[in-house]
Amino acid sequence: MIGCFLSPPPARSSDREDTLLMFVGEELDVLSIASRREESARQAPAVATVVTREMIETRGIFTLSDALSQTPGFYMARQEWGTRPYLRGVPDSVLFLYDTVPMNSDFTKSVHPLDDELSLAPVKRIEIIRGPGSVLWGPDAFAGIVNVVPMTGKDLNGVATGADYSAPGDARGAYVNAGHDGGAWDGFISLTGREGIADDQAGNVTRFWGDGSGAPVPPEDRYGYARADRPYFIDIVGNANVRDLATLSGRYSDYSWPYAMKDEEQQQAWLENRSTPVSYVKLESKKNVALNSALRFTGYYSSVDAEQQVIDLSLAPSERTAYTELMYDQKIFSGKGLFTTGTAYRSTQVSNAPVWDSYLPGYLVPENETFLPSISEVDYETRLWSVFGQYAHKIGRTDVSFGLRHDAHDFYDDSLSYNCGIVWSPSTEWGVKLLYGTAYRTPYTSQLLDKQEAGFEDIHTSLEEINTVNAEVSWRPDRRFGLTLGGFVNHISNHVADNAYAGLSDPNSQKIYGIELEGVVSPVEHLELSANLTAMRNTGPDEVYRYEDGIIIDPVDGSSETIYTELNYPFDTGPDRLVNFMAKWEPFKRVSLFCRTGYTASIDMVCPTCVTSESTPGVWLTDMAMTYRDIGIFGLDAGVYLNNVTDKDYQVPGTYSLIDGEPFSVRVLLKRAW
Repeated sequence: MIGCFLSPPPARSSDREDTLLMFVGEELDVLSIASRREESARQAPAVATVVTREMIETRGIFTLSDALSQTPGFYMARQEWGTRPYLRGVPDSVLFLYDTVPMNSDFTKSVHPLDDELSLAPVKRIEIIRGPGSVLWGPDAFAGIVNVVPMTGKDLNGVATGADYSAPGDARGAYVNAGHDGGAWDGFISLTGREGIADDQAGNVTRFWGDGSGAPVPPEDRYGYARADRPYFIDIVGNANVRDLATLSGRYSDYSWPYAMKDEEQQQAWLENRSTPVSYVKLESKKNVALNSALRFTGYYSSVDAEQQVIDLSLAPSERTAYTELMYDQKIFSGKGLFTTGTAYRSTQVSNAPVWDSYLPGYLVPENETFLPSISEVDYETRLWSVFGQYAHKIGRTDVSFGLRHDAHDFYDDSLSYNCGIVWSPSTEWGVKLLYGTAYRTPYTSQLLDKQEAGFEDIHTSLEEINTVNAEVSWRPDRRFGLTLGGFVNHISNHVADNAYAGLSDPNSQKIYGIELEGVVSPVEHLELSANLTAMRNTGPDEVYRYEDGIIIDPVDGSSETIYTELNYPFDTGPDRLVNFMAKWEPFKRVSLFCRTGYTASIDMVCPTCVTSESTPGVWLTDMAMTYRDIGIFGLDAGVYLNNVTDKDYQVPGTYSLIDGEPFSVRVLLKRAW
């Protein structure tokens, strides 16, 4: 039976269905977020992918960005401060979860845990859903969901350690995992530390905001020379479980990431630094009320204490979230039907959230001796009540599900999410999915400000909405061959974009059409070839921005008036074509070789200060990995990982100008289980 529970807590292994489809000798890709119980990704009522622990180790996947870049539909855009995700042509549209606890923040939608700030050393698998999920997860499960599943004491009964080194740049890191399986209980803890590569771009603007007098530092004192320090990253994860009755888990992560920003038009560069300690504590419990019914409780408390340094200005936004949920499910019709209902409450308090209303590089020029950029710091608190219901039914080889969720927000507009799906398995070889779902995204913090003084009407608090149709056909005649063809249509309404040049756009609507093709073949034993392709196009009006273009000062009374300019840019879908070719070969029992060649199509860059618009050409990049198990001493493994093997010189769009892409690098990893 395949259904769709409508609330976040994960299912444990005891909930696994007995009808999972798998071939003899095939490792089952287990997924738990599609319908809130463990099932194969092929049978789940979603377009789903699972990145297993074995894939993480043999493919040289060190970050969440690495894993998603090999998945259809995802484009990982390098930025000065990290990585920005695009999914099916929509930027910043993925709900990221760690053990089902959201990692996204309400005060910013552009910072995601895609790089070294999230360690994969303690990770068991990565669950990926392409398609909306507001019915299951509430607002912000927009174009997709990614859930990082940590290991438990059932997965590691002992100690595992590892250390790695990267060049050029002398980056290094180490981790230790420890777990214990006590039968009736189990526990796990992991600690990872890493020192990254310092940004080699120097800054020439070293002072600007000054002593708080309301005027910028004079031009003669504004310039100098500064280099970024090394970034560092710390990640601590732990969990304990007692007889599947109660699970206590938590995570603490901290990092400091100095980086340089530059504006080629003005020949300016300056240093910034982001530090974002995040943490959560979660309690789950389950009680079987009767033979065919169960009651589940989930509660967590999370915090974010961010610090951002922009030249000599310090910003310190913070966020506190408390979440509780109670869910009841009941099997009916001799187990063919599953009814689920529940309620959830979430309270979020945000303090000192910065809202930029100006184009920073325009203020750094020597000609500006008077004005500072407009920055507001916003405090607000929101509460969300949710009520949900769902029914799933199995009819022969067909699974049908539908559900509703009502979110009542005290600040934003209420929303009603709904979905329905059909998963048909006419035989063990074929699978067909037809899915429809809606999702919502909460407004940017910038939209909380009153824009009347700027000549705008108040920006309403309606949620950005997406309606998606997914269709997928898969053919797997045996374990050595598989082919999947999928298509999607995204209809986005009330879309508002946030651009570093021009601020917020006016509400917009778009349609994005796309296809996703995946294939895998094993022509001989121990050799696996795979490929995936994503192609899409969009239709709809351009984005319309109004940005601050200047200030007029009245010489009589000294009053000022801000002048705004209207700009039009195409909707930013990122590249319209993505391709991956991958090969895995195990010439010997303990040796694994992996190679990936990926293509990213050309990307346009929005640049209102440029005389002509800029774009980057398409680029092919190749990465390689070699792992060797049980070297000399039993339990000692080694890996060598090469990034951008051909050392191609290419550029990608940054925040204010084009920036260099990742150069060639080599990473060596040694690890041992004790």
